[in-house]
Amino acid sequence: MHPDPSVVIAHVSDTHLLAGGAPLAGLVDTASHLRDAAARLRVAAADADAIVVSGDVADLGEPEAYALAREILEPVAAELGAPIVWTAGNHDERPAMRAALGLPGEPLDPIDAVVEVGGVRIVALDSSMPGWHHGAFDDGQAEWLEAALADPPPLGSVLVMHHPPLPYRTRLMRLLEFRDERRLAEVLDGADVRAILSGHLHVGGSGTFAEVPVVLAGATSYADDLAGPPPAMHGIDATQSFNLVEIYPDAIAHSVVPALPHESRETVPAALARAVDALPPAERLDRFSRKPVAGGD
Repeated sequence: MHPDPSVVIAHVSDTHLLAGGAPLAGLVDTASHLRDAAARLRVAAADADAIVVSGDVADLGEPEAYALAREILEPVAAELGAPIVWTAGNHDERPAMRAALGLPGEPLDPIDAVVEVGGVRIVALDSSMPGWHHGAFDDGQAEWLEAALADPPPLGSVLVMHHPPLPYRTRLMRLLEFRDERRLAEVLDGADVRAILSGHLHVGGSGTFAEVPVVLAGATSYADDLAGPPPAMHGIDATQSFNLVEIYPDAIAHSVVPALPHESRETVPAALARAVDALPPAERLDRFSRKPVAGGD
Protein backbone atom coordinates (compact mmCIF):
# COMPACT_ATOMS: atom_id res chain seq x y z
CA MET A 1 0.00 0.00 0.00
CA HIS A 2 1.09 3.56 -0.68
CA PRO A 3 1.54 5.80 2.35
CA ASP A 4 -0.38 9.05 2.73
CA PRO A 5 0.71 11.73 0.22
CA SER A 6 3.52 14.06 1.20
CA VAL A 7 1.65 17.15 -0.04
CA VAL A 8 -1.97 17.71 -1.13
CA ILE A 9 -3.03 20.63 -3.33
CA ALA A 10 -6.67 21.61 -3.88
CA HIS A 11 -6.92 23.01 -7.41
CA VAL A 12 -9.82 25.39 -8.12
CA SER A 13 -10.28 27.30 -11.37
CA ASP A 14 -12.47 29.68 -13.35
CA THR A 15 -14.77 30.98 -10.65
CA HIS A 16 -15.88 33.92 -12.86
CA LEU A 17 -17.32 36.02 -10.04
CA LEU A 18 -19.13 39.30 -10.59
CA ALA A 19 -19.49 42.25 -8.21
CA GLY A 20 -22.23 41.76 -5.65
CA GLY A 21 -22.54 38.10 -6.59
CA ALA A 22 -24.50 38.98 -9.72
CA PRO A 23 -25.33 35.99 -11.94
CA LEU A 24 -23.02 35.42 -14.88
CA ALA A 25 -24.83 36.29 -18.14
CA GLY A 26 -27.89 36.77 -15.94
CA LEU A 27 -28.12 32.98 -15.61
CA VAL A 28 -25.35 31.28 -13.62
CA ASP A 29 -24.99 31.90 -9.88
CA THR A 30 -21.21 31.66 -9.78
CA ALA A 31 -21.00 33.00 -6.22
CA SER A 32 -23.36 30.32 -4.91
CA HIS A 33 -21.45 27.68 -6.87
CA LEU A 34 -18.16 28.79 -5.30
CA ARG A 35 -19.74 28.69 -1.83
CA ASP A 36 -20.87 25.13 -2.51
CA ALA A 37 -17.40 24.24 -3.79
CA ALA A 38 -15.83 25.76 -0.68
CA ALA A 39 -18.08 23.66 1.56
CA ARG A 40 -17.07 20.52 -0.31
CA LEU A 41 -13.39 21.55 -0.14
CA ARG A 42 -13.66 21.42 3.64
CA VAL A 43 -14.46 17.71 3.39
CA ALA A 44 -12.65 16.47 0.28
CA ALA A 45 -9.51 18.52 0.90
CA ALA A 46 -9.37 18.42 4.70
CA ASP A 47 -5.69 17.46 4.43
CA ALA A 48 -4.79 20.10 1.82
CA ASP A 49 -1.48 21.91 2.23
CA ALA A 50 -2.37 24.61 -0.31
CA ILE A 51 -5.30 25.87 -2.36
CA VAL A 52 -4.42 26.86 -5.91
CA VAL A 53 -6.78 29.09 -7.92
CA SER A 54 -5.68 28.97 -11.54
CA GLY A 55 -7.20 32.12 -12.96
CA ASP A 56 -10.37 33.81 -14.11
CA VAL A 57 -11.20 34.58 -10.50
CA ALA A 58 -13.37 37.47 -11.71
CA ASP A 59 -15.28 37.67 -14.96
CA LEU A 60 -14.91 41.42 -15.51
CA GLY A 61 -11.95 42.19 -13.25
CA GLU A 62 -14.08 44.07 -10.72
CA PRO A 63 -12.51 44.77 -7.29
CA GLU A 64 -15.73 43.66 -5.59
CA ALA A 65 -15.55 40.29 -7.33
CA TYR A 66 -12.07 39.64 -5.94
CA ALA A 67 -13.26 40.69 -2.48
CA LEU A 68 -16.04 38.12 -2.81
CA ALA A 69 -13.51 35.43 -3.72
CA ARG A 70 -11.55 36.25 -0.56
CA GLU A 71 -14.73 36.22 1.53
CA ILE A 72 -15.61 32.72 0.32
CA LEU A 73 -12.22 31.00 0.14
CA GLU A 74 -10.11 32.56 2.88
CA PRO A 75 -12.14 31.08 5.79
CA VAL A 76 -11.68 27.60 4.29
CA ALA A 77 -7.97 28.19 3.82
CA ALA A 78 -7.68 29.36 7.42
CA GLU A 79 -9.49 26.27 8.71
CA LEU A 80 -7.21 23.99 6.70
CA GLY A 81 -4.08 25.98 7.51
CA ALA A 82 -3.41 26.14 3.76
CA PRO A 83 -2.21 29.22 1.84
CA ILE A 84 -4.11 30.31 -1.26
CA VAL A 85 -1.99 30.65 -4.40
CA TRP A 86 -3.78 33.04 -6.78
CA THR A 87 -3.02 32.98 -10.51
CA ALA A 88 -4.36 35.46 -13.07
CA GLY A 89 -6.42 34.44 -16.09
CA ASN A 90 -7.54 36.18 -19.25
CA HIS A 91 -10.67 37.61 -17.57
CA ASP A 92 -8.69 39.03 -14.67
CA GLU A 93 -7.32 42.58 -14.46
CA ARG A 94 -3.94 42.84 -12.73
CA PRO A 95 -4.35 46.16 -10.84
CA ALA A 96 -7.74 45.29 -9.35
CA MET A 97 -6.76 41.69 -8.62
CA ARG A 98 -3.50 42.67 -6.96
CA ALA A 99 -5.10 45.38 -4.80
CA ALA A 100 -8.20 43.44 -3.76
CA LEU A 101 -6.33 40.22 -2.94
CA GLY A 102 -3.48 42.00 -1.18
CA LEU A 103 -0.83 40.68 -3.56
CA PRO A 104 2.62 42.32 -3.68
CA GLY A 105 4.10 44.12 -6.69
CA GLU A 106 3.37 47.03 -8.95
CA PRO A 107 -0.20 47.32 -10.31
CA LEU A 108 0.55 46.31 -13.91
CA ASP A 109 3.27 43.73 -13.23
CA PRO A 110 2.53 40.05 -13.91
CA ILE A 111 1.04 38.31 -10.88
CA ASP A 112 3.80 35.73 -10.47
CA ALA A 113 4.61 34.02 -7.18
CA VAL A 114 6.55 31.19 -5.55
CA VAL A 115 5.17 29.34 -2.51
CA GLU A 116 6.84 26.34 -0.88
CA VAL A 117 4.81 23.81 1.12
CA GLY A 118 6.09 20.54 2.54
CA GLY A 119 9.03 20.25 0.19
CA VAL A 120 7.05 21.18 -2.93
CA ARG A 121 7.54 24.49 -4.74
CA ILE A 122 4.37 25.95 -6.27
CA VAL A 123 5.23 28.44 -9.02
CA ALA A 124 2.35 30.64 -10.17
CA LEU A 125 2.96 32.05 -13.66
CA ASP A 126 0.71 34.85 -14.91
CA SER A 127 -0.02 33.74 -18.48
CA SER A 128 -2.53 36.55 -19.08
CA MET A 129 -1.80 39.31 -21.58
CA PRO A 130 -3.38 42.68 -20.74
CA GLY A 131 -5.91 43.59 -23.41
CA TRP A 132 -6.01 40.08 -24.88
CA HIS A 133 -7.57 36.70 -24.14
CA HIS A 134 -4.75 34.49 -25.44
CA GLY A 135 -1.82 33.58 -23.21
CA ALA A 136 1.91 34.28 -23.50
CA PHE A 137 4.99 35.40 -21.60
CA ASP A 138 5.10 39.07 -20.63
CA ASP A 139 8.45 40.86 -20.83
CA GLY A 140 11.00 39.15 -18.61
CA GLN A 141 8.73 36.37 -17.41
CA ALA A 142 10.64 33.55 -19.08
CA GLU A 143 13.79 34.70 -17.29
CA TRP A 144 11.85 35.06 -14.02
CA LEU A 145 10.46 31.52 -14.38
CA GLU A 146 13.89 30.09 -15.10
CA ALA A 147 15.23 31.69 -11.92
CA ALA A 148 12.20 30.57 -9.90
CA LEU A 149 12.81 26.95 -10.90
CA ALA A 150 16.48 26.96 -9.84
CA ASP A 151 17.68 25.02 -6.77
CA PRO A 152 15.06 22.25 -6.72
CA PRO A 153 13.30 21.50 -3.41
CA PRO A 154 13.07 17.86 -2.20
CA LEU A 155 9.75 17.03 -3.89
CA GLY A 156 10.12 19.19 -6.99
CA SER A 157 7.95 21.94 -8.43
CA VAL A 158 4.37 22.37 -9.62
CA LEU A 159 3.76 25.09 -12.22
CA VAL A 160 0.38 26.84 -12.21
CA MET A 161 -0.68 28.78 -15.31
CA HIS A 162 -4.17 29.67 -16.49
CA HIS A 163 -3.63 28.84 -20.18
CA PRO A 164 -2.73 25.14 -20.55
CA PRO A 165 0.18 24.53 -22.94
CA LEU A 166 -1.81 21.96 -24.88
CA PRO A 167 -3.71 21.75 -28.18
CA TYR A 168 -7.31 22.81 -27.56
CA ARG A 169 -10.20 20.62 -28.68
CA THR A 170 -12.39 23.56 -29.77
CA ARG A 171 -11.15 25.15 -32.99
CA LEU A 172 -12.21 28.66 -32.00
CA MET A 173 -10.49 28.39 -28.62
CA ARG A 174 -7.19 27.62 -30.34
CA LEU A 175 -6.99 31.35 -30.98
CA LEU A 176 -6.68 31.73 -27.21
CA GLU A 177 -3.88 29.22 -26.61
CA PHE A 178 -0.63 29.95 -24.81
CA ARG A 179 1.47 31.38 -27.64
CA ASP A 180 5.00 30.96 -26.24
CA GLU A 181 5.15 27.18 -25.97
CA ARG A 182 8.60 26.87 -27.54
CA ARG A 183 10.15 29.27 -25.01
CA LEU A 184 8.31 27.57 -22.16
CA ALA A 185 9.65 24.18 -23.27
CA GLU A 186 13.18 25.62 -23.22
CA VAL A 187 12.72 26.85 -19.66
CA LEU A 188 11.29 23.52 -18.50
CA ASP A 189 14.06 21.49 -20.11
CA GLY A 190 16.10 20.08 -17.25
CA ALA A 191 13.93 21.76 -14.58
CA ASP A 192 12.18 19.88 -11.78
CA VAL A 193 8.55 20.63 -12.77
CA ARG A 194 6.51 17.51 -12.02
CA ALA A 195 3.10 18.81 -13.10
CA ILE A 196 1.44 21.83 -14.71
CA LEU A 197 -1.98 22.85 -13.32
CA SER A 198 -4.24 24.92 -15.57
CA GLY A 199 -7.83 25.97 -16.23
CA HIS A 200 -9.22 28.25 -18.97
CA LEU A 201 -11.12 25.60 -20.95
CA HIS A 202 -13.90 24.83 -18.42
CA VAL A 203 -13.39 21.09 -18.86
CA GLY A 204 -11.51 18.48 -16.89
CA GLY A 205 -8.66 17.12 -18.96
CA SER A 206 -5.03 16.18 -19.14
CA GLY A 207 -2.10 15.86 -21.52
CA THR A 208 1.65 16.26 -21.64
CA PHE A 209 3.88 19.18 -22.53
CA ALA A 210 7.65 18.88 -22.75
CA GLU A 211 7.24 15.47 -21.06
CA VAL A 212 5.48 17.11 -18.10
CA PRO A 213 1.89 16.11 -17.19
CA VAL A 214 -0.64 18.91 -17.67
CA VAL A 215 -3.90 18.67 -15.71
CA LEU A 216 -6.92 20.94 -16.19
CA ALA A 217 -9.38 21.66 -13.41
CA GLY A 218 -12.96 21.97 -14.51
CA ALA A 219 -14.52 25.34 -13.64
CA THR A 220 -16.64 25.97 -10.55
CA SER A 221 -18.70 28.49 -12.57
CA TYR A 222 -19.97 26.54 -15.59
CA ALA A 223 -18.71 23.81 -17.91
CA ASP A 224 -18.05 23.81 -21.64
CA ASP A 225 -20.14 21.13 -23.37
CA LEU A 226 -17.91 19.59 -26.03
CA ALA A 227 -20.91 17.64 -27.34
CA GLY A 228 -22.76 20.82 -28.27
CA PRO A 229 -23.11 21.20 -32.04
CA PRO A 230 -20.16 23.12 -33.56
CA PRO A 231 -19.09 25.73 -34.45
CA ALA A 232 -20.97 27.37 -31.56
CA MET A 233 -19.63 26.97 -28.02
CA HIS A 234 -22.06 25.66 -25.40
CA GLY A 235 -21.88 26.42 -21.68
CA ILE A 236 -23.83 24.32 -19.21
CA ASP A 237 -24.69 25.03 -15.58
CA ALA A 238 -23.69 21.52 -14.56
CA THR A 239 -20.71 19.18 -14.01
CA GLN A 240 -18.70 21.86 -12.18
CA SER A 241 -15.67 20.44 -10.39
CA PHE A 242 -12.32 21.02 -8.72
CA ASN A 243 -9.25 18.79 -8.49
CA LEU A 244 -7.13 17.27 -5.76
CA VAL A 245 -3.43 16.82 -6.49
CA GLU A 246 -1.60 14.33 -4.26
CA ILE A 247 2.18 14.48 -4.40
CA TYR A 248 4.40 11.58 -3.37
CA PRO A 249 8.17 11.29 -3.62
CA ASP A 250 7.81 8.99 -6.65
CA ALA A 251 4.32 9.71 -8.01
CA ILE A 252 1.56 12.30 -8.44
CA ALA A 253 -2.16 11.44 -8.39
CA HIS A 254 -5.01 13.69 -9.60
CA SER A 255 -8.67 13.33 -8.61
CA VAL A 256 -11.73 15.20 -9.88
CA VAL A 257 -14.28 16.23 -7.24
CA PRO A 258 -17.84 17.37 -8.10
CA ALA A 259 -18.07 20.95 -6.89
CA LEU A 260 -21.83 21.13 -6.26
CA PRO A 261 -23.96 19.17 -3.75
CA HIS A 262 -25.85 16.16 -5.05
CA GLU A 263 -27.62 13.04 -3.86
CA SER A 264 -25.39 10.09 -3.10
CA ARG A 265 -25.39 6.74 -1.30
CA GLU A 266 -22.76 5.03 0.80
CA THR A 267 -21.22 2.43 -1.49
CA VAL A 268 -19.02 1.45 1.44
CA PRO A 269 -20.83 2.12 4.73
CA ALA A 270 -18.98 4.24 7.27
CA ALA A 271 -19.22 1.45 9.86
CA LEU A 272 -17.44 -0.97 7.53
CA ALA A 273 -14.72 1.57 6.69
CA ARG A 274 -14.06 2.16 10.39
CA ALA A 275 -14.05 -1.57 11.12
CA VAL A 276 -11.49 -2.29 8.39
CA ASP A 277 -9.28 0.59 9.48
CA ALA A 278 -9.33 -0.70 13.07
CA LEU A 279 -7.99 -4.13 12.06
CA PRO A 280 -4.30 -5.00 12.36
CA PRO A 281 -2.52 -4.18 9.05
CA ALA A 282 -2.09 -7.87 8.14
CA GLU A 283 -5.86 -8.46 8.38
CA ARG A 284 -7.07 -5.44 6.43
CA LEU A 285 -6.25 -6.88 2.99
CA ASP A 286 -7.99 -10.16 3.79
CA ARG A 287 -11.09 -8.38 5.09
CA PHE A 288 -11.52 -5.88 2.26
CA SER A 289 -9.88 -7.45 -0.79
CA ARG A 290 -10.57 -11.19 -0.62
CA LYS A 291 -13.52 -12.30 -2.75
CA PRO A 292 -16.01 -14.73 -1.23
CA VAL A 293 -15.60 -18.33 -2.38
CA ALA A 294 -18.17 -19.23 -5.04
CA GLY A 295 -20.82 -21.48 -3.55
CA GLY A 296 -19.51 -20.90 -0.03
CA ASP A 297 -21.63 -20.06 2.97
